[in-house]
Amino acid sequence: MTSLALVLIALLGLAGVGQTDLPPTPQPAASPLLVGSYYFPGHFNAARWVPMAQNGWPVPVLGWYRDGEPEVADWHIKWAVEHGIDFFAFDWYYDYRSGQVSIHNSALDQGFLRARYRDQMRFGVFWCNEEAGPVDYTEEQMLRMARVWRERYLGQPNYLKIKDGAVVWVSQPRRLIERFGVEGCAALIRRMEAEAGTRLFLVALAQHDQKSLKAAGYSACSAYNYASINLPPGARQAPYDTMVSGYETMWRQARDEGVLPFIPPVSPGWDSRPWYGDKAMVRTGARPEKFRAMCEAAKRYVDPEVNAVIAECWNEFGEGSYLEPTEQHGFGYLDALRDAFCPDSPNHVDPTPHSLGVSVPVYDDIPVFTAADLAAQDGNLLYNPGFERRWGWVNYGGGDVVFDETGPHGGRRSVKLDAPEPNLKSATPVPVKVGATVEVWAWIRCAPGASAELKCALFGDDGRWLGRYLEIGATAGTEWTRVARALTWAEAEAAKIDLEVVARGGAAWVDDVGIRVKP
Repeated sequence: MTSLALVLIALLGLAGVGQTDLPPTPQPAASPLLVGSYYFPGHFNAARWVPMAQNGWPVPVLGWYRDGEPEVADWHIKWAVEHGIDFFAFDWYYDYRSGQVSIHNSALDQGFLRARYRDQMRFGVFWCNEEAGPVDYTEEQMLRMARVWRERYLGQPNYLKIKDGAVVWVSQPRRLIERFGVEGCAALIRRMEAEAGTRLFLVALAQHDQKSLKAAGYSACSAYNYASINLPPGARQAPYDTMVSGYETMWRQARDEGVLPFIPPVSPGWDSRPWYGDKAMVRTGARPEKFRAMCEAAKRYVDPEVNAVIAECWNEFGEGSYLEPTEQHGFGYLDALRDAFCPDSPNHVDPTPHSLGVSVPVYDDIPVFTAADLAAQDGNLLYNPGFERRWGWVNYGGGDVVFDETGPHGGRRSVKLDAPEPNLKSATPVPVKVGATVEVWAWIRCAPGASAELKCALFGDDGRWLGRYLEIGATAGTEWTRVARALTWAEAEAAKIDLEVVARGGAAWVDDVGIRVKP
């Protein structure tokens, strides 16, 4: 153990503590406000870290962590509460048509709710109802969702409540109003409360026309961010200073309308180059001391009825808006938030796994795809097409696929599709353009009586699934069979595709797959 670790152990009173007892017990910092942070649960497989790894930043102090692990959640809880954050509002993804809870929610379901220190911090659900295209919500679908909230979250002793209502943020609050009308939405929310078994305190992420929001049953209003505020027309960059001043303009407008209690959002910045490259929006010149000034200003707009503020975000690394400690900024942004909202808290020590000589669950193999990799694959644009490594592929639920080393088509192993997850998909979609020649293939063999289907899901330029597939082919052969299709791309709306295989009626094996795109 390093000398620094020994010093920290002495400071924190950790003599005799083993790795399984870490991180150290949190020492919460007190704030006169209810301080929260949105939490992005997007790091549930190794491929999700690719944009940051390729970009070279930001790199979390925890490393490329597995966000469904309780130990990871314990470090997040410790750092959050020791810097004045009382609760996380977890981005929550849900298929309202099927009732399926997304793999995105593993950070909450498998991580936070199983963490040793979960009782040190409250949490809430942030319903990300941002589905592509028009929505066709039905009352029964919404009541079913309320039951899911009740069964999974609302009965938890540390679920966040305001004014005796369980707090749920709604990303697109007007979608419910558009679907059911103002009065119909209010009546629906009352029925949802009956299914949820508790009063709901719904926070609308919309601050204009608060009168109709209140009549529709919402209890407060707020925002996720105002990242593009004061951005000059056509520009992709602007100083963080103009973002800070723009935030105050938005806070003032929301407060002055004054129909609903307003929860001011704050943000440490925005730099989405890891996700969007040269198309990214960047707020330049962001620094912790400027974020502290934003937080200080936000206190003037806190509504005494709810006495709360919320930060965006704990860990939106791809968008460049994060409080979580990184190798680039250390604890700078968390310290700025603590200084602003916890002025009476004493000095503190910020231990990390590295400083204590311990490890956390991380992905040790991030699928960074280089030009050399592409050349070696003869233009095949898929990561790990022969399944020789463990990244690049997931099942439909987002979990790990099953590898099989008995009788692969080539190399050391193939992927076996069998119950309960008889499917797989490539984790990173491939770009396509109208007029290009696209070839898709996979080698597949099936157990007797089984069959397998090869297809591609179609995605828009923004990465959202368009709700339809390109059918490539199928096989029921018990010997390795190449299923393939080549075509000239004509789907103007589809900018990206993945590769997917579904087995039916029994097991199937897949190997040596590919997507090749030629201009």
